[in-house]
Amino acid sequence: MGITSIMILSLAAEAGERQQVEGRLRHLAMSDPLTGLGNYRDLVSAIDTEIARAQRTERSFSILFMDLDGLKVINDRYGHLVGSRALRRVAEALRFLSRAMDKAARFGGDEFALVLPETSEIVARQVAGRVCERLVNDEELPPITVSVGVAEYPRDGNTAESLIGAADRLLYDVKGDVKGRSAGGVPVRY
Repeated sequence: MGITSIMILSLAAEAGERQQVEGRLRHLAMSDPLTGLGNYRDLVSAIDTEIARAQRTERSFSILFMDLDGLKVINDRYGHLVGSRALRRVAEALRFLSRAMDKAARFGGDEFALVLPETSEIVARQVAGRVCERLVNDEELPPITVSVGVAEYPRDGNTAESLIGAADRLLYDVKGDVKGRSAGGVPVRY
């Protein structure tokens, strides 16, 4: 009986270790190592989940698609470590301003996305404004800004791919618009 007990405890410990390793691997597969946010795979999964929820509840949701303005200039002028810090600053702003039900992700490069369940475009634009304001007022150097495109389900698309595409097009429309707004002398566009 003693040997059996030791074997059972040993197997239980082994199973627990295996579960921890699997959990870490799942996290690595779904997250961006630099920012700790979700990655593209996690983003698409979150959008698919929200599409299914929106179809059940008949409520829309929105996606913010953001681009860190001038990352190449930051990298060239201050170095890649400062550029990486700028990316993490955007991630921190998204984490700070997100609700528990929201999903922030690094799409890739200098692009980020924020899925806002049960949120209209009007409210999503308010969230975009708060993200822009937080970055302008963070007092860390160099100052950074983001340009933001907003897409709403189902108006702008009914698949993850079409929604991301719509938000991306709107983002680049904003980047092409030189007007922008100004907060503290730094251009803020969304």
